[in-house]
Amino acid sequence: MIPSSTPSPRDRVRRALAHREPESGGRVPFAWNFGPTPEMTRVLATYLEGRGIDWPTLRDTVDDVRAIAPLYTGPELPPHTDIWGIVRRSQSYGSGAYEEVDHYPLRGVTDPAVIAGYRWPDPELYDYAGFRAQVLAGEDPDAPATLKARKLAINVCGNPFEIYCWMTGLEQALVNVLLHPEVVHAALTRIADFFAAKMARALPEIVDLVDLLYFADDLGGQSSLLMSPRAYRNVLKPYHAYLFRVGKRLAPEAAVMFHSDGAVFEILPELIDAGIDVLEAVQTDAAGMDPTRLKATYGDRLAFHGGIPVQSLLPYEDAETVYRETRRLVEVFGVGGGYIAAPTHAIQVGTPPENVLAMLRAVLGDADYGAALSDL
Repeated sequence: MIPSSTPSPRDRVRRALAHREPESGGRVPFAWNFGPTPEMTRVLATYLEGRGIDWPTLRDTVDDVRAIAPLYTGPELPPHTDIWGIVRRSQSYGSGAYEEVDHYPLRGVTDPAVIAGYRWPDPELYDYAGFRAQVLAGEDPDAPATLKARKLAINVCGNPFEIYCWMTGLEQALVNVLLHPEVVHAALTRIADFFAAKMARALPEIVDLVDLLYFADDLGGQSSLLMSPRAYRNVLKPYHAYLFRVGKRLAPEAAVMFHSDGAVFEILPELIDAGIDVLEAVQTDAAGMDPTRLKATYGDRLAFHGGIPVQSLLPYEDAETVYRETRRLVEVFGVGGGYIAAPTHAIQVGTPPENVLAMLRAVLGDADYGAALSDL
């Protein structure tokens, strides 16, 4: 049970979303985001075990956010195949592996008629009736149902262009945005309608439990946008705006959180206009994504979730540098509230475990960090 004098994780995150700084002596919220990769998880677990610390307990103790989604109850899918017909295979990168796309079901398709005839997934094939019980089963049983101790994020809200890219291949998807926008519109309409229908069934079941509506579409690379603001405005933005509206209509108290990696500073006015409240990932080591610039330019209109670099900071610097830089990010993004501290993506194997602990100490503060470890 969380002591009554200590803000619950949900209260902590709600305060940040309301652009309010932590109460005196408090801290900004923390989320693992994508978390460590499976390989890095094993490294962390072994390292912490040698120090008498249980990794799953530490992970859950310090995390203020968790993702939820209704369970799929449809027919068993073919091996390595998802509901969209995308096939993935495990690809080794030496010390670990990722599931990479092996079959793109819409590769080469430039005819909207083929899109219309494709076998799209059915949004009814999920356990909506049991969704609320599923969510509450992971909560503090002593907390009132309308004020759960955990802060929840729903992850079923949609990533339409990312899915289209997985169905065609990234290069062809970007080419089609310019040369065959009609086929892109045909596919995005199907994908967006799927997610809208899924939200319409899921969100009413947990409307009092969810505070973040999670959407995603990577729009930036390391040095620039993947498409121009004009192309985004003409092709993709209408589908984002549509899904954001649906989510806000169904859960008006929840904030719209949007994930994109990369250099997206230039497109943020379009995303704000479409309806986002929180930018997630916040890849501060990508071009143009300086934390001070982001906060000064958009901090009155956006909250930020992420910001702690998994490419340049966590794997390569020493623990003291990780601590100092993470503290700087907390101070820059946390001024006036509006910050959920998190790694920018999955923490990769090869990252020193000491650096992960240094990151946690910097976010939690010495007192909360020490208390978290002493309770394990």
